[in-house]
Amino acid sequence: MSNDLIKQPISVILAESPWIFALAAALILGPVPQADAHHGSAPHFDPEDPVTVEGTVSELRFVNPHSFLHFDVTGADGETVEWRCEMGGATNLGRLGWTSETLTAGQPVTVSGPRARREANSCAARSIVLEDGTEIGGGVQLQGTEVRTTVADEQFTAQRPRYLANGQPNLSGPWILRAGGGMGGGFPEHTEAGRIAAEAYDGRYDNPVIRCQSGNIILDWTRQSHVNDISQDENRITIRYGYLDLLRTIHLDVSSHPETLTPGIAGHSIGRWEGDVLVVDTVGFMARVLIPRIPVMTSEQMHVVERFAYDEETRTLTRDYVVTDPLYLSEPLRGRDVSDIAAEPYRPFNCVDLSGENNRRPTE
Repeated sequence: MSNDLIKQPISVILAESPWIFALAAALILGPVPQADAHHGSAPHFDPEDPVTVEGTVSELRFVNPHSFLHFDVTGADGETVEWRCEMGGATNLGRLGWTSETLTAGQPVTVSGPRARREANSCAARSIVLEDGTEIGGGVQLQGTEVRTTVADEQFTAQRPRYLANGQPNLSGPWILRAGGGMGGGFPEHTEAGRIAAEAYDGRYDNPVIRCQSGNIILDWTRQSHVNDISQDENRITIRYGYLDLLRTIHLDVSSHPETLTPGIAGHSIGRWEGDVLVVDTVGFMARVLIPRIPVMTSEQMHVVERFAYDEETRTLTRDYVVTDPLYLSEPLRGRDVSDIAAEPYRPFNCVDLSGENNRRPTE
């Protein structure tokens, strides 16, 4: 594992999509240099091989996790070939003013971006220039559209009850990662078994999200800043993740995990209240990549302890977590993220797998 990567905070590692990185930076800091936005896509798109292609839109697939613009290009020989270029997901593009009708069939476009490494006539769309010269893309708000507010205003949050009718601290409702709210320290080294697992992992093909599969309970909570939803009752808490629709049940009416568990993505969670803090203990995971870009691998021995706490003064939800795995990790992984009450409701991710040759092993 690279020492440079080990020292990077979690918030740096999470930006795996060029459009999502640009979106986050645009909302937090303003436009960012294209070189920074390119970093996360390097395994799939070659920044040293940029292309600019003129064509006519045939279809915009406006979906999660990545939209795709399909357009027809006429070559010097008069032959027409179809291109498709990857863009951000529908949810986050929607926050920038995009709709499924932003680009329509028959519309002339000039598309620029790095060429796909393993798929002909494909790229990551960094810039799209319309017939009138208007440039769109790169995580910039569309002209003439309103910025969609993602965080609930103070008037709404001030009315939020601190406790539910059953006496539990109120963690319910929609939550969205606070701008700059993902924090973490360095990453642990692998054990020898973990190193072998990491060497066998190939992020070009093995990242589960490529196939619309949830990743894990740690990263999916903050990934791409989708709205998560928490609901509570006396005996259980249910968490619906906005990213890839991961569903978790936290059991409050049991004090120990079953002796036999079928390993899964979400594992088996039991919770208890320590004052106003919800402490969640989770085991029963399947072996999986925890952080794809490094990668950090975890085994079925992974154990996660999370502490959820609502801050009345800042009106934020803080999650502190500790990940241990004696088989794959030489030391615990610790982190924190902070979420605001969202202004928009939880919406199903509705993932559509549009991965192509760029994400398939040559033998598949």
